[in-house]
Amino acid sequence: MAVNFAILPSVNAGLNATTTILLLAGFACIRAKRMVPHACCMISACVTSTMFLASYLTYHARVGSVRFTGMGWSRPLYFAILISHTILAVVIVPLIARTLFFAGAKRFVEHRAMARITLPLWLYVSVTGLIVYWLLYHCQLAEACPGCKEALTDPSQLHQRLSAAKGYALSIGLLLLVPLTLMATVSVLLVRSFRRRTGAPPGDIDTLGGSR
Repeated sequence: MAVNFAILPSVNAGLNATTTILLLAGFACIRAKRMVPHACCMISACVTSTMFLASYLTYHARVGSVRFTGMGWSRPLYFAILISHTILAVVIVPLIARTLFFAGAKRFVEHRAMARITLPLWLYVSVTGLIVYWLLYHCQLAEACPGCKEALTDPSQLHQRLSAAKGYALSIGLLLLVPLTLMATVSVLLVRSFRRRTGAPPGDIDTLGGSR
């Protein structure tokens, strides 16, 4: 059965959005001094980021580079965001690895200091990934979707396209449901395994390090 690689950009956007939500949730958890939910969120964010990288490389290996055809204000905006996104996407990998290493080694002072750098950069990469996707695939509506311009002035066509869009969004959601459920399960198992090996009590910790 032929693989529809055209769906991968939307999958990548979904993974980026999921990573952003997990990072924000993880930050909220550690601010509330909840260690286990924080660990689950951050491990899950690593999983979704890894899945994104695999999907991204697969798509571009098959399709190649996608040329941005937008003009006017969107063009300089797109390339400014793309350049900063690409550079920081490379920089963030060793930062994430080092931050996780400090957490695994229970060196929470270093973990907290590193996380203060890693988290905002990681969030920037995830959010700008969504912006790049929107600008590249949806900003130029008439070019990216032949017939959409007419649909804006024809209510019958607009209703038909909105119905198709709802079905497309549902398929994306179902596609992401399985890996999201899997990574949540793996995260819980990893945290439980870590607590068994270290003998740590299920209590809370201070923000990004230090026992309460």
